[in-house]
Amino acid sequence: MSPWSERARWAFEFKGVAYDKQDYQIGAGEEELKKLTGQAQVPVLLVNDTVTPDSTAILNWLEEQKPQPALLPASDKERAEVMLWEELMDWVLGPQGRVLILGKFLSSDDPQLRQGGQFMGQKYQYSPYAEKHAKVAVERVLTILKHFLAGRDYLVGTNFSRADLTTASMLAVINPPPDDLFFFPAPARAGFTDPLAQRPEFAPVFAWRDQIYRKHRGGPVKP
Repeated sequence: MSPWSERARWAFEFKGVAYDKQDYQIGAGEEELKKLTGQAQVPVLLVNDTVTPDSTAILNWLEEQKPQPALLPASDKERAEVMLWEELMDWVLGPQGRVLILGKFLSSDDPQLRQGGQFMGQKYQYSPYAEKHAKVAVERVLTILKHFLAGRDYLVGTNFSRADLTTASMLAVINPPPDDLFFFPAPARAGFTDPLAQRPEFAPVFAWRDQIYRKHRGGPVKP
């Protein structure tokens, strides 16, 4: 259910490039992942003997291997705009949203969610102070999106791009798409839904996200 893994899967499927998926279990799969790839980051792409971690690097590899259908605009200016949105989502919304969710996991009544929260909280240095900071950061990003998307179908230009794909993927970390678009087990769905994302003023952001999924994802996602 990682939004970074969803980002990579979506790009492969959008371009029609076949791949084999290997599931990763938080905590329990860490050592196996290290043995297989020499590192502990997911998603990670294995092609022959080449290991490529990081979803941005994976999307860059994919664009080189199969430029069409394009996920990047033709002009350098618009490509730079795509990069700006990718950096904002990949390094701000995603990680800060994850901190908010870790706070919910750690206080959950579900033992499995609490266990996952403990492992991830240690890995990503969760603290109540970090959660407080994360709430401010996520609210700022959602406010940016609310105003920028007004009257727009896409974030950059007039076509679907990696900016839209990345933003739609990362928004799931604080408010997953409905089950007809992306299946989340009930306990996880509640854990991944932050009250901040439920505020009425941000409803247009998530309506846009759901429309992007319907138009460009190609069917319901089952991680």
